[in-house]
This record gives sequence, C-alpha cells and structure tokens, in this order.
Amino acid sequence: MNQHSPVYSRAGYCPICEAPSKFTAQHDWYRDHLLCSGCGSIPRERALALVLTRRFPDWRKLTIHESSPGLRGISPKLKRECPRYVASQFFPDKPLAKQIEGFRNENLELQTFADESFDLVVTLDVMEHVNQPADVLREVARTLRPGGAYLFTVPTYKDRVASERRALYKPDGTVEHYAEPEYHGNPISDAGSLVTFYYGYDLAEMIHEWSGMDVEVMRWHDHHCGIIGEFTEVYLATKGA
Repeated sequence: MNQHSPVYSRAGYCPICEAPSKFTAQHDWYRDHLLCSGCGSIPRERALALVLTRRFPDWRKLTIHESSPGLRGISPKLKRECPRYVASQFFPDKPLAKQIEGFRNENLELQTFADESFDLVVTLDVMEHVNQPADVLREVARTLRPGGAYLFTVPTYKDRVASERRALYKPDGTVEHYAEPEYHGNPISDAGSLVTFYYGYDLAEMIHEWSGMDVEVMRWHDHHCGIIGEFTEVYLATKGA
C-alpha cells in the first residue's frame, strides 16, 4: 500500500458540519486521526455534537460554559453560533475571573461564576486532567440551573471496574506520581496536560455521589457519523429540576 494511502476512508454525515462529509484516517488510532473533511473534527467531538443536537436542539439559545475549548470541531461552532457562550481556560498564575488571551480565567475546582449561571457546561477530555474531580462536579452542579446538564467526554477504560488516580498535585506545588507520567495535548501550553486519572466503569456512580446529578453514558460505533475507535463515550449528567 502507498504510504500516503488512508487506512480508512468513508463518506458519511458530520454532526458538527451538519452536512455530508468524508471521514479519512492516515493512522488506525481513529480516536485522534479520523478526521472530517469539512471541519477537521475527530470522533469524540462528533459524538458530543451528536448528543448536543439530539438532546438540546435549541442549544443556540442556551447559556453555555465550555472549559478548555479546542481549536477545531465543536468548540469553534459553539462560540460562533451560541450568543451566550462563555469559554474558559485555567492560567494558574493569573487572576481568576479575568479575560486572559481571549478566555475567562477559571479553575474548574473553585469557580467564580454565580450559582445557577448556565444551562449547559461542556468539556472535551478535561476530567482526566483535573486534580480533584469531586470538587469539579460539585462546582459544575452549583453553576448549572435546575434541569441543566454537564455534557462531556473523558477516556473510560473498558477493562477497569474501579477508577485509578495516577497523579496528585500537592498544596506545595509538587506532584506525587502513582504511575508512569502521561501527558496529553494542551491548547494553551506546549508542556501538555498531566493525566491524573484513568476512569473506569464506576465513574457514573461517582459523579452522582459527588454532585447528586443523574448520569447517562453513551457509546458509539457509528461509521455514518465517523464515530468509531477507542473511547467514544459521552457523559450527560443532569441536575434535578
């Protein structure tokens, strides 16, 4: 096979473009390499968009907070088409609640937003990098309006019954590692983001324990929408009305 020939190529429908598209991958790790020809999105972004449009067809009228948005796919669409969209990043050395490089500076574990500020909170592969996920979920629930929801993706390991902490940021700024350090891409830092957790089957139960929210977990193998490969789970945690 020619070294430039794709390992996967198929026509379908992109839920971000909301139009016919072609999905192509040059590598068989589809999670990061199966791209939409229109918006450049990858499977988890399309999976979240699919849930968004099915469960919240009027999302453009909602007040949405997205933490750590990416540069492609669903994040630019939310910013472009939702007038009440707020994007945040965390700059640890900068004042909270201030605009920094086009983003509101927010620590997900200790947010400055008022109670019941949002209809929807969105994150894409953020929860595996937070230090205290229980604090994040409590804060998300606090900032959601009654009936609001937290829509997010996070790698969920199918061979794990129990989630595993892999690293802990200590109060003195040092990091305690419990496994080989692993870093993922970070849109605001070339240093990457340290993975603090490998989540397992118990995550949905823990979300309810931490926040009181009810949880749905959705998983796909959908060639038509280009959502195949590992870690296609989307979580929808809903605050009681």
